[in-house]
Amino acid sequence: MTGMRGDWLLTYPGVTFPFGSVTSGYGFYVAPELGVQSVIAEDVKPMSSDGRLFGVDTLDTDAVTFVADIVAPDESAARVLHEQIRGVWRADSIRSAPGAVASLRSEAGRTTYGRPRRFSADTNAIHAGFVRITADFATATDLWFGDIETKTVGLVPLPGGGLIAPLASPLATTESSDRSQVITVPGERATPLSVTIFGPITNPVVEIVGVLRWELRTTLAYDQSITIDAAPWARTIVRDGVPAPGLLTAASTRLANADVPPGSHEFVLRGTSSGAPRAVASWRPAFHTP
Repeated sequence: MTGMRGDWLLTYPGVTFPFGSVTSGYGFYVAPELGVQSVIAEDVKPMSSDGRLFGVDTLDTDAVTFVADIVAPDESAARVLHEQIRGVWRADSIRSAPGAVASLRSEAGRTTYGRPRRFSADTNAIHAGFVRITADFATATDLWFGDIETKTVGLVPLPGGGLIAPLASPLATTESSDRSQVITVPGERATPLSVTIFGPITNPVVEIVGVLRWELRTTLAYDQSITIDAAPWARTIVRDGVPAPGLLTAASTRLANADVPPGSHEFVLRGTSSGAPRAVASWRPAFHTP
């Protein structure tokens, strides 16, 4: 079978590379292979007794394998296409950067994240314009994701305002407040959350009620922001574009556990402010297949 319905798209800094259809120059010989699910088990063998004690099972990730054909009018054209995909699969702009990933978008529009890895080419018939490519894309997770969805929640000052008694120096002109919005997460599986908090706000707290709570001991000015990203390929806290680990309190939900299940949830922003801070939550619906 040569060619599929449409192109897959590999993207990372400096590269946007479509492949899979005959028109792309790299038509699939067979459908992409999603790999085999494997489990990292923490089982324990009891001493002096039969059987085993089951621990925590975690899913390992595998690779998506592509087999594609270059069918060119002559050897020269085949060599150009071969060198192009070989260069793309080197992933020079990300392979030396710890944590950097590429995105892989399927023809159906779902995306996963990882890096190009194994690459091989059968060039025995390149003189006739034919090359068969086999290439792997190592994934950061076994899930595939839909397009980004967002919800914004602001902070509404409590009625009254003014000075807070008893008066003491320095005088306080702010009060704590909170506000919530309902977010609806579609998809088949729980999905990681990213939240950006924009100042001015002191000691902000964001919460998906009953799911996760992130509490920070810090103050953001009106022109400052913090992004907490729980995605497996990120798991970072960034303040004004600079990594800022250690801002979450010990009682906060660990980033590795900050997945939001499908359904409707209450998204809350709390904190102290005299301005109009806001928090923007973003997520991608998660699915088992591309």
